[in-house]
Amino acid sequence: MKKKILIPVVLLMCVLLFSSCGQGKNLQEETFPNAQIDSLQTSEQESFSFEGTVFHYGTSDYDVLSRNQSINSILSAIPVGQKIVIECHVGPKNGVYCIFDTESESFDEDIIGNNLIWHSDDITTAVYSFWSEIHTYDGNVIKTYDLSENSHIYDLAFCDNYEKLDVTIAHDDDTETDTIILPSK
Repeated sequence: MKKKILIPVVLLMCVLLFSSCGQGKNLQEETFPNAQIDSLQTSEQESFSFEGTVFHYGTSDYDVLSRNQSINSILSAIPVGQKIVIECHVGPKNGVYCIFDTESESFDEDIIGNNLIWHSDDITTAVYSFWSEIHTYDGNVIKTYDLSENSHIYDLAFCDNYEKLDVTIAHDDDTETDTIILPSK
């Protein structure tokens, strides 16, 4: 009798174990799309990593603190086409995104704001928030919100085949979502 019960239990445990393989990584990537990438090696790019405020690319080191004195750490470094987006912590309201060009091995202009997102492995499709405004990658303001002191832009997400943007605004214990049409390129 014990063998008949033990076999189904062992099989159930195996099914559960194998069905959950890799789920933690996928959940982390979905929950935190800009999760930290400590290093990466591809055939097209040199390896890169970061520690504290220092970004390492190939054999060179770059202290992002020299770009903005308010930076106190690098949170993530994510390749986007021929660029690497280096997300830096500044404070609770806004951060700094240092855009590193892998071809020239130099930095483009920095972006000050939050919630930077892009699509199609193309940084020029990026949008981000800065205080109560939504900006395109080149800095143009596409929408300004009249936010109270206890409100802030919490999240941005593309929708409708990247033609629109869902803007989530947090107010104390509540959130609302506004959908805006993105300017065509």
